[in-house]
Amino acid sequence: MMTKVGMSISARSFSSTQLLRAANKPVPQSPSESKPAPAPAAATKSNPASPSPSPKTTLPPPRQQRAGSAFGEFLAASKKNIDAANEKAKYLKEHGAQYLVRPIGMNSPPRPADNSVKDKRTFAQKRADFVSYEKNIERRKELIGQMAESYFIDMHDYRKTQGKEWKAPQMFFRADKALYMPNFHGTTLASSAEKDTTSALKGKVSVVKLYSQLSGEHHVDSYFGSSAEAIADVSEESGYQTVDITVPDRKVNKWISKFFAFRTRRKLPKSRHDLFFYAQPLPDQLSHAIGQVNKYTGYVYIVDGDCKIRWAACAKAMEEEKESFRKCLKGVVAEHKVRLRKSSSSSPKA
Repeated sequence: MMTKVGMSISARSFSSTQLLRAANKPVPQSPSESKPAPAPAAATKSNPASPSPSPKTTLPPPRQQRAGSAFGEFLAASKKNIDAANEKAKYLKEHGAQYLVRPIGMNSPPRPADNSVKDKRTFAQKRADFVSYEKNIERRKELIGQMAESYFIDMHDYRKTQGKEWKAPQMFFRADKALYMPNFHGTTLASSAEKDTTSALKGKVSVVKLYSQLSGEHHVDSYFGSSAEAIADVSEESGYQTVDITVPDRKVNKWISKFFAFRTRRKLPKSRHDLFFYAQPLPDQLSHAIGQVNKYTGYVYIVDGDCKIRWAACAKAMEEEKESFRKCLKGVVAEHKVRLRKSSSSSPKA
């Protein structure tokens, strides 16, 4: 009885195996189909029109994959910025703001045409960039970085640190070690014609006040003795000039600032209208190079005649920073006057 059962099971398994093998067998083809396809003819003199093999092209990933990766990059960038802000706030709370011990700015001298918003590409270049997958990926990364650095992160950072990233140095930087102030491009309070800050800074000692919000304007005015002194006219005998650079971070803020420009004209002396700039924002790399990392913070710089940053401060002024500002400004002005005397004495007389 056991033998018959075993034989029936083995027969069933054998028959199923045969069925599987038969199912996996290739379907026989007809004689005409079994012939191999003829190889393409080689390009010869008698057959010059033979097509050449097309190069391999890399296709972009599917739409769903691209959208998902973009959203994931945005979340990762936002989390990274929030973690960095928390770490910085924790460090400043434990150790306090440290003195600025190294020069800040650009390595190369600025030019009046730098950082202009004009697009100098030709139509063909614009079209090529528009249809280029690599250019679109680069642009997407830029937009993701801008979206990740939102108002909430700057506000979150400002509430914890009050914008005090560092303490102003006690002495100004040496001329051979100092770095350059980048060029800002925009309009002035006196005219709607486009102008560059480099042309205004060249050849003169300047106190540059840089801010984007009303809180930043209060910060930069705190380095002067009073609010009246901050907006007062600067005489030529003082040896320096005051340059205001307001950088609206959005077009709406820029329109609002220009709409209420009549108030600023009433407040400031007429001699300073040509030195009050509504500038375009700098690229992130340049703004971070001069220490401008928060749009709610105001920044003050002492810039010499070569557009070099000799002293810098941020946020609301401390008492020691006010004293350092006055002392360093006098020192840079005195150095500039000595330099002018040397250049005038060395120039040949007619």
